[in-house]
Amino acid sequence: MIGQLVAMVGSLLVLVAGIGVVRVDDPMSRLHALTKASTLGVVLVLLGAALFLDRPNDWTSLLLAAALQLVTSPVSASLISRSTYLATGEPTPEDLDEALGNEIED
Repeated sequence: MIGQLVAMVGSLLVLVAGIGVVRVDDPMSRLHALTKASTLGVVLVLLGAALFLDRPNDWTSLLLAAALQLVTSPVSASLISRSTYLATGEPTPEDLDEALGNEIED
């Protein structure tokens, strides 16, 4: 019962993330709505499934998937936001040099 409730809360958070992506206009705000709510939602769904299952092998697989979600989601959000900024914003030459890994000379 508890596992099903946790999974339901997680699925509602994923739904809220989807609604946030559709309703928000700014690309950075869309990314924020998507990464914050969906990451927590997916982790809660996996945790709820782990509470529902009874074999230790299933627990470890689901908890590993949740840990990988927590590790990779912020990194991918950062990379996507940086590329969106460089593609749509008006970056200065210093921003471009920094993004390419070049040394900035004074």
